[in-house]
Amino acid sequence: MTHLYLPLIFLLFIALGCKTEPEQTNKKNAMAPKITQTSVVEKTAEVQPRMKPFALTFNDLIEKGRLNKLPILTQKEIATYFVEAIDENLNEEYKYHLLDEIVTATNARMLLIAREYDNENTVWLCLYDKNHKILNAKEVYYDNAEGNYQVEASLKNDTLTLFMEDVNEGKYTEKYTFEKDFKIKQLTKNSK
Repeated sequence: MTHLYLPLIFLLFIALGCKTEPEQTNKKNAMAPKITQTSVVEKTAEVQPRMKPFALTFNDLIEKGRLNKLPILTQKEIATYFVEAIDENLNEEYKYHLLDEIVTATNARMLLIAREYDNENTVWLCLYDKNHKILNAKEVYYDNAEGNYQVEASLKNDTLTLFMEDVNEGKYTEKYTFEKDFKIKQLTKNSK
């Protein structure tokens, strides 16, 4: 008789132990704590240049006439931009131009100021503080009729490169970077 009850007990255990698939899933979900894994995707954004890029070449400024097409600064503008502090050879015969605005920030402003003359042209990269006082000026373009000295410039990715040619020193380049407050800092000087 125990042989007769044994298969029935076995079937009873099987029936009680086996549940349908949705019941097992619900039981697992109820018992197992939910673990949610979140991941933060960090964007490795490139540092954007803070300064407007430019290229100053003889071909662009003089041969294509870009410089002489610009408006001439008035006497008031010459005083506002402190041209007398920039140009040690300030002369009424010279024509001064605002070539471009490179930086406008809360604490600084950087402009390209140009001097045009029949046989000599110069461009300075000028840094002004928030009160519009001149902090420094760097010659970034120069040409003259004699051809014994020439400077051309390129600003790209906040790196200023000066391409120079001097009858005594030959061709060479200088590279500059800019500090947080836009003050210029020389990186290299290389002969070509």
